[in-house]
Amino acid sequence: MDASRIIQMTVEGWGVLFCFIAIIVAWQTREIDKKRARYLIRFIFNDAALLVMDILALGFRGDESTLGYYMVRIANFGVFFSGYLFLITGVTYISYVVETRIEVDISAWKRIEYVISCIGIVALVINIFVPYLYAFDVHNRYYRLAWNWILALTQVMVVVLLLAILLNFFKELRKLEKYALLSALTLPFLSLIFQVNHYGISFTNITTTVSIIFIFLAHMLDYSNSMRERDREREQWVMNEKIRLLYNQIKPHFIYNSLTSIYYGLDTDLEASKDILKNLTGYLRGSLDVLDETESIPIKDELKTVKCYLTVERYRFDNRIKFELDVKDKDFLVPAFSIQTLVENAIRHGIRKNDPPEGTVKLSTRLEGNDHIVEITDNGRGFDVEHIYNDDGKHIGMRNTKKRIEIMCNGEMEIESEIGKGTTIRLTIPDAPVE
Repeated sequence: MDASRIIQMTVEGWGVLFCFIAIIVAWQTREIDKKRARYLIRFIFNDAALLVMDILALGFRGDESTLGYYMVRIANFGVFFSGYLFLITGVTYISYVVETRIEVDISAWKRIEYVISCIGIVALVINIFVPYLYAFDVHNRYYRLAWNWILALTQVMVVVLLLAILLNFFKELRKLEKYALLSALTLPFLSLIFQVNHYGISFTNITTTVSIIFIFLAHMLDYSNSMRERDREREQWVMNEKIRLLYNQIKPHFIYNSLTSIYYGLDTDLEASKDILKNLTGYLRGSLDVLDETESIPIKDELKTVKCYLTVERYRFDNRIKFELDVKDKDFLVPAFSIQTLVENAIRHGIRKNDPPEGTVKLSTRLEGNDHIVEITDNGRGFDVEHIYNDDGKHIGMRNTKKRIEIMCNGEMEIESEIGKGTTIRLTIPDAPVE
């Protein structure tokens, strides 16, 4: 094996290693934009596949053994096939970046590029049965045939169309994105033209990896900027939300009514009144602790406040309000007072709207795969879910809790409600280590 082949295989091997490291790192950035991370991972993976196939093609070139015979053919087909998949995933990723950054629809252009790539793949498959693009000599070496230009033409067309789209919106992109995406198109394009007339070294494969490095760096810079913006937004929003919670959750009439119930209960059941007073104190302590928390808190601490609140409410309404707890998962974090807000909403706007005001609140936690699930169900009056997003005053607590879950836990909140039957709120919180 000559030195040039060894050098090229080594360079491409380092490219494969970089690709797999980049895939792992890109996977860690998915919390900001899952779709973009997924598209980038596919893009990088196909570049890794292209490099692996080219390494095999170079390694078995001229090997006249039976294994060499099959490996050369499989590897060379894999190089071209992976190249088209690389183009398709590149079109998908770059188009997504352009569409999200500039808010335009270029789906028609994408379809054209997909069709061109598919034409190249079909031509490649036909060559397996009727060689007209490339073949292999008696020494098991690849050589081009008369119609080999079809492969180059389809690849160049995809790159040129994508380059035209990029240049059309070039000014709207961020600085590093401009250079990264431009390099992803121009470097392979120039090397492809060069390689058409200079067979031997896979310049195109090497330049695509260089382009992937630039794109990956641009993605990581964008991720870092997004994280900083998200942290600033989160910090400001959480502080404002703490103040709002303090004023809206510790309601004077709730404290007054609770103390009144305890006062009159002292004559009839001293022990019960003392127990309720202890729970009221626990509720108030949990409420005030909101101001001391800059991050989320363990679910078990949040549930202590919830249980104190429910115990007080059950006492106030002569046991007409019941609650059931089914806690199977205790190892995750939630924003302070978030579950409490939803439980209180279930009682105030659900059960207490019944005639007579009675019902049951069920709270459960469980682990599903890598997600922590919290469900709060009540058999209250129910409501039109659309009102949550249209009514500026009545459901602000639920709207803000939903946003807190999204900002502080990267989670989701789903609401199902049917008038006359009740409401179910489901929180899905991705797994994260509890400090």
